[in-house]
Amino acid sequence: LHVEFIQNASVMAAVGRTGLQLYRFGQTVSIPYYDDDWRPRSFYDKIAVNAAADLHTLCLLDIKTKEPDYVELAKSGRKRFLPPRFMSITEAIDQLLECEQIEMRGITNCNTLGIGLARLGQPDQRIVAAPLSKLRSLDF
Repeated sequence: LHVEFIQNASVMAAVGRTGLQLYRFGQTVSIPYYDDDWRPRSFYDKIAVNAAADLHTLCLLDIKTKEPDYVELAKSGRKRFLPPRFMSITEAIDQLLECEQIEMRGITNCNTLGIGLARLGQPDQRIVAAPLSKLRSLDF
């Protein structure tokens, strides 16, 4: 008997595939792409609140779609868009570790257990639990 799970469209429901109890999640955070002039750490405050309450944190990774190409706009006056970008788990971990290095709250380090999730609900979904140092080296 072949059985296939069809997930709801929400990542909040799909994260149940990790086996973690959904009621043990605190506030969900979004980790934004950093650039040279903008490196917000406000998401790390919510991770700290969750950690203090012994709750998991679901981190949603930034995506950039339909971002204007300002260089092209300045050159030609025509509006063009940059190719879409999807933050990798490695980039997110690097930003978390950078936040910890600056904030020094004792929340995350290379040995902190994390779960990397990719393409949830798809036939090629990937769910891996490992220390952040190991997750950094995996290709999702």
